[in-house]
Amino acid sequence: MSRTSQAQPGDTDRTEFDEAQVSNYLRAHPDFLMQHPELLETLELNHTTGSAVSLIERQVEILRGRSQRLEDRLSQLVDAARDNEKRATSVHRLARTLIRAPTLASAILGLQTRMREEFDIDEVFVGLMSAVLKRSDIEGLARLDPDGTVARSFDNFFRTKLIECGPLAEAQARLLFPRAAELPQSAAVVPLEKEKNLGMLVLASRDPERFQPRQGRLFLEMTAELVAAAVRAKLA
Repeated sequence: MSRTSQAQPGDTDRTEFDEAQVSNYLRAHPDFLMQHPELLETLELNHTTGSAVSLIERQVEILRGRSQRLEDRLSQLVDAARDNEKRATSVHRLARTLIRAPTLASAILGLQTRMREEFDIDEVFVGLMSAVLKRSDIEGLARLDPDGTVARSFDNFFRTKLIECGPLAEAQARLLFPRAAELPQSAAVVPLEKEKNLGMLVLASRDPERFQPRQGRLFLEMTAELVAAAVRAKLA
């Protein structure tokens, strides 16, 4: 009569210990399988679908996946570099336009043109505080009264003097762009010379997703500095 073998106490622990030893050994000797290539032909790994592949095939698959991820990341970096280069060129053109403008009116017109052609921005509003701007006959340039309708409509902006990006309320859009064929849906509201309270710059788009609350501020700050410098030069 045959005897049924029974598991001895500690067998499970011994198996786990042996597997740990094998794992540690392979880590310490990464060339082990190269020294024993016959094992590569017999070792198999099961896919989630149930099919078996050799260890070499599995390693190749993993390496291909890593290579593809690296290629995708490199492609993203290249695209970002191209976008930054394009934007830098556009900012340079904007600066040149503002510097070369002979009058305040031509500077505002040049700003509107560059914003539309270089940055795909549909509407531009420049408002200067009434203390520095005495005239009101330049299209696209408005005098801002501290107690006026624009100041009341953007009271939070004038209180904090922080850049605001996001949806543009219909009442605000009509106030800033009464002649717009189609009212913009989103905008960036940027202070001009925050410390000196020169005024405000509003870049608006018909695309409701064009300006987002958490988007980068660097381009907006650079544009505001260029506009403020051009305005100051033409007011003097």
